[in-house]
Parts: sequence; structure tokens; C-alpha cells
Amino acid sequence: MLQRSDTAIRFAGADRLEAGDPIPPFTLPDIHGQPFNPASDHLAGRPLLLTFACDGGGEATWHQELSAMAARTRDLESVDALAIAVTRADCAANRACAEALDLPFPLLSDSTAKLYAACGLDPVAVGRATVTLVLDGNLRLVGLTDGGGASRWREISAMLAAATLAGSAEPLDGQAPVLVLPRVLSPADCRRLIEVWHRPVPEWEAQNFATTGFQETKGDFKVLNKDYGTLVQMVVRDSEVQRYLDAKLQRRVMPQIAKAFQTRVSRREDYRIACYDAERDGWLGPHRDNPTKETRHRRFTLAVTLNAEDFEGGALRFREYSARGYRVPTGSAIVWSCALLHEVTSVTAGRRFILGTHLFGN
Repeated sequence: MLQRSDTAIRFAGADRLEAGDPIPPFTLPDIHGQPFNPASDHLAGRPLLLTFACDGGGEATWHQELSAMAARTRDLESVDALAIAVTRADCAANRACAEALDLPFPLLSDSTAKLYAACGLDPVAVGRATVTLVLDGNLRLVGLTDGGGASRWREISAMLAAATLAGSAEPLDGQAPVLVLPRVLSPADCRRLIEVWHRPVPEWEAQNFATTGFQETKGDFKVLNKDYGTLVQMVVRDSEVQRYLDAKLQRRVMPQIAKAFQTRVSRREDYRIACYDAERDGWLGPHRDNPTKETRHRRFTLAVTLNAEDFEGGALRFREYSARGYRVPTGSAIVWSCALLHEVTSVTAGRRFILGTHLFGN
């Protein structure tokens, strides 16, 4: 059982750059001094290999890593990936390097090291000749390696596969207007949140979707839902957990909502960890999340799957648009308008855990 005294230790480090975090958009000069922006329309949406020169291995090792990366041009093209190398040298020095090695990808100058800092890198202290970031098409980190094409290609290749959009164009019977975001929380984060749900806390029965637990309890508590479905929700008020989740979701989710729905989210309701247990026929009936005067302020619902491998059934479905349900990997989030009718189909085996909240603005 996760004790409260463990919380500050286990829910710490949300400021570290990790898989799922975006890096800021950037524009840097290429070898000819021309601005290069990987988020421009003709380049955006592709996996990105971002390789930084550091001070740990010297020029010869850096050149070896660049040459090895250049030799992987066909591998990169096969997954429609873009490679970029970054140094702190000026454009003239980069031009001499690129011409000497006949590099097929851009070599950019970050003379003030602003991009290094934005990516959490100290080029002097990192102790490596090269650090490579693998980013998805939304400039979100998939993973990083201490090394590049010469020394870490196997790891880089695996991360590129994870960043690559799978599947082919197929006819759809309908598609709900939802946003699906991978790698919002790490597997370790998800395990810790499930442990939080297992804490002994006061329990309250819900009447429809309401409960007096919100007024009667100051800390964490559980809500036993039985009218519109069968699930147990834990309302999380633990300040350490809230700060940790706020830090991650602010970076990883809110900018994507702004981009997809042109809406700025500035507030949220309490986080909830919900459990749908197959032994209790866990399900949630069709409903909307903002039908009443008390809930009309809600704009979006956010749900992060915490254990996709551990249950069967339990699909999120928007029946106004399609009979198909959504099942996303552990750590992935689904965001949708609170005005959409939705339901969770019965969990037929295991227990389905999700982290959820409702979002709105000022």
C-alpha cells in the first residue's frame, strides 16, 4: 500500500524532460545562414531525429556520428523521418563540416545554446560527444540516447518505430471529434496512480452523478457509482499528486487542445482515478458531461488509460458518431468535448483504471 509519507518521493521530478514532453518550436540558421524551422508546413508531422554536438568526445567522434547518421538516409526515408544536427558553432564552421562530410541533412547553428537549454542539455556537462532526441510529428519526445548513428542506431531505430504513424488509409463508418495523445504519462506514473487508488479512504455512494462526499470530506475519498454504471472513482486531493500531474499535463495536453480545438484551458476539476471491475460488471452508461446548470462550465473531458494490458472490454464509445470503441495504450490520453454523448462498455475481464478530469477556462 502506498503511504502518504511516500508521496513526495514517488511523485517528484515532473520538471524533467521525459517521453511525452514537447520541445518548443524553434528556428535556427542553416549552413548558409537561412532560417530553418522543422514545424513549417512542408516538414511538420514527420518523426524527427535531433542530434546535438556536445563536448564529451571531440571533433573526430562527432564527425563519426554524423557520417553514420548520413549512412542511414534510406532507413530514415523508409519511415518518412527528418534528421537534423545542431551545434554551437557558427554557420561558416558548420558549412565546412557539412561539405567535408557531404551531409544529406541540415546542420544548424545554436550559438547561444537556447535550444540546448530548452531540451534540458548542458553541452559541456553532459559528458558525451552526441545526444540524440527522437521526436514524434508533434515535436514530443519519444526518447533520447547518449550517442548517435555510430553508437546507438539500434535504440534510435526502435524509438523511430514508436514515433511512426502506423496503418493505412481505410474507409471509416464514422469518427468522433476526439483528440488522442500518446505518452501523456509514463508506465511508472500509471502504476503509481493505481497504487494511489488502493489507499484506504472514506467512501460515499453516488446519487446519479452527485455525492455529498465533496462537501463532507476534505481529503481523498471514493465515490461508488451505481445508477448510470458500475465503477469506483477516487477523488484525488493530495497536493503532491496534483502538482505532479498538473506539471506534466500542462506541458503535454493543454497546448495540443489549444492547437486542435483553438481553446485555451486554464482550470480543471478534481482529478479522479476510476476503476471498472469485471467482477462487478464495470461499465458506464451513455451520458454527457455538461448537461446541468452545475456542469455547464465544463468544456473538455480528459481520460488517461492506466493499464491497457490488464483488462478486456471497457471501450470508450461515442455512439452518435460510430459503433466502434476506443482502446488506447497505457499512458495515452483521449480528450473530447463534454457535450458529446459517450459511454464505457462492460469490462469483461480484469479491472480498467483511468485518470480523468474535466477542463474549462476562465
